[in-house]
Amino acid sequence: MNYKTTCLLGLGVVLFSTTVAAQAIEGIEFRHQDWELFCSNTGTCQAAGYQESDGEQAVSILLTRKAGPNQAVQGRVAIGDYEETEDSSRLKNLQFYVNGQPYGKINGDFSQSTTLALTKTQVDALLRQSKSDADIIIKNQNYQWQVSSKGMTAALLKMDDFQGRVGTVGALVKKGSNNESKVLVAQPKLVVKKVLTQKTAVVLKPDHADYDKMLKRILTALPAEQTGDCDAKYFNDEPRDIELYSLGDKRQLAMTLCWRGAYNAGFGAWLLDDRQGQKTQFITDQATDFDRGELSGAHKGRGMGDCWVSYQWIWNGQDFVQTVDRWSGMCRMVAAGGVWELDRIEAIVK
Repeated sequence: MNYKTTCLLGLGVVLFSTTVAAQAIEGIEFRHQDWELFCSNTGTCQAAGYQESDGEQAVSILLTRKAGPNQAVQGRVAIGDYEETEDSSRLKNLQFYVNGQPYGKINGDFSQSTTLALTKTQVDALLRQSKSDADIIIKNQNYQWQVSSKGMTAALLKMDDFQGRVGTVGALVKKGSNNESKVLVAQPKLVVKKVLTQKTAVVLKPDHADYDKMLKRILTALPAEQTGDCDAKYFNDEPRDIELYSLGDKRQLAMTLCWRGAYNAGFGAWLLDDRQGQKTQFITDQATDFDRGELSGAHKGRGMGDCWVSYQWIWNGQDFVQTVDRWSGMCRMVAAGGVWELDRIEAIVK
């Protein structure tokens, strides 16, 4: 996810793969109205719904399903704690309702945990309404929260589609008679071994003898769609330092500020390989930090900080491998820093 172009949109945005069977899986993201869907390279999908955009009581439900046959849907719920206006002592005995019918108490204590698990009965009650509007209520005698069902059908249908379940007995929306023998096969998390690099950088100031040559090299390697953020004219107006981190064996990481907004900034990052000639590979313009082999980026979706996007790339000795592409959930005031970890990439870094 590029926060500049997608995080704040309430539109349906999707980058997807129709991959089934044991092949590499490309994660997706999708939004429609008050629901969004993220599926990762493991095949796991997470659908999150929220209160309506003008709703006063912040709340969210997360439905998670792994790829593969016979996988149950797991549910969690979060009530807004960004402003902490509710008296924690009055958050007891919260009940879960769908279309006015009670489906039991939500187990746990929101004063001790931001999110709590839904029971199978509660999840099943919600999924029975996957093709229609529903009143989804969490309440006790003191408070009430309502999760919007607008966009739920679209999000769950996209989940079925991504996991290859449409027309099968395991589909959430478009069920059929087919078994699940040909659904998407779950894949393991990406495993990346980090190679430590030098901590400090050589800094090229704009008046350095090699500055212009290096600037031309990295800007020439920009993909066409990225040139607007790292355009040479910005460097003429506001010269910016270029940081060079040694990666060993005639390779370096080059970083320089590409863009700045009201509450975010993004550094461009390039892999420079001078082992045989000069090769320059653009990595990202979303970086915010580099620390001994770990390139990372984190950006607010808006100034209040209730939604964040984060990235990570790990140096494995040959390339920078992306290991994190994560969104914290819609900007709906559910929690400071965001309430969920919605992944397009899942990895284990060793």
